[in-house]
Amino acid sequence: MVGRRISRGSVALLLALGTVVAVSRPAGAATTLVIPQGTAFSVLGHSCGGIQEKVYASGFDPGSGYPTGDAHLSTSCGGSGRGGGGGTTTYSAWVNAIWDFTATLVSDQKLSSTPTVNPTLTAYDSHGNEVYNQNNSAYLVLAPGFVPTARLTGISPTAGPAAGGTSVGIAGTGFSNATGVSFGSIAAASFTVNSDTSITATSPASAGGTVDVTVTDAGGTSATSASDQFTFVPAPTVTSVSPNRGWVQGGTAVTITGTGFSNATAVSFGDAATGFTVDSDTSITATSPYGESPDNVDVTVTTLGGTSARIPADQFTYVGAPTVTGLSPNQGGLPGGTTVTITGFDFSGATGVDFGGAAATSFTVNDDSTITAISPPSSLPQTVDVTVTTPGGTSATGSADRFTCTLLPPLVP
Repeated sequence: MVGRRISRGSVALLLALGTVVAVSRPAGAATTLVIPQGTAFSVLGHSCGGIQEKVYASGFDPGSGYPTGDAHLSTSCGGSGRGGGGGTTTYSAWVNAIWDFTATLVSDQKLSSTPTVNPTLTAYDSHGNEVYNQNNSAYLVLAPGFVPTARLTGISPTAGPAAGGTSVGIAGTGFSNATGVSFGSIAAASFTVNSDTSITATSPASAGGTVDVTVTDAGGTSATSASDQFTFVPAPTVTSVSPNRGWVQGGTAVTITGTGFSNATAVSFGDAATGFTVDSDTSITATSPYGESPDNVDVTVTTLGGTSARIPADQFTYVGAPTVTGLSPNQGGLPGGTTVTITGFDFSGATGVDFGGAAATSFTVNDDSTITAISPPSSLPQTVDVTVTTPGGTSATGSADRFTCTLLPPLVP
């Protein structure tokens, strides 16, 4: 039977019966199983003119079904170079390895002792795929019509908005015949096979959470692992801002409450971004930026998941100069000392009350709409404008803020 072409099924049967066979293999059908030089260097820690290797297949891994084997790695350093002195130092090690069906190394493990190898081994799996050893090298031959299942080795980025639309690079092997890409149970919005080792996919919309990205071809669907996981990040939500008012020149410390704040990248008041501190996943402290004019604006938070929706609960009011709408009483005696109730709005934080340029003897801010002030001394009968000053500015003058100093005793309100 030596030199005779026979089927793989016949080979498997003859091997099971203990019959020695020699198989005629078509040229170019076999792929060499090797340890990449970079991996070999990481094992030996040395590479003097290259690392030599002898690789021996041992069969197929019972878990993954992939080809397995052992490799002897060695490199010699000598002369006056890295070997030291005039002698030669040889570094060597055995490693156990697993390759996938594209002959790409899946894993390797340095061995503490020399394994038993069969330099003339021939082995088949249930699909008829073959590994064999010849001249200190190992080879893989795929069965006719066999399509390797794709294998993922990594994705980038590993997270994106739950709304979808993220371009995700997928690395692995066996992608040439890919028929589908899924994020969990949801098909990718689209995908492009760049090469046998690269796919670019667009994430679909999802409710959120972490899922496995898988690639499907005629051979099946890729196995899942920690390296293929993608996290859908929901957009944050803002449920309240406190305080919800502040001066147009900015500087108000505002606590923003909501959800999904942990990885916030921006906080904005209207279209103006501002500095902020993430206190927790549900709380942010931000400083209101300058506002061009009194206005209501939405406070929004942006994360990887997107920007919070604009709703009434997130609105912040920029407050300008206060407004005086009335005085009671609106006149008093020349000596001053009249207790005057000033009505209006935006009085909170008032820093001064003036009667025609003369500061009130004293004043108390009762709330945002009323102030109680004591009129200052005056030597002449006159009518003056009463103004209120806050960090937002000084109230405009008008007929409603007029206070008259008379020779008469102060009127009772």
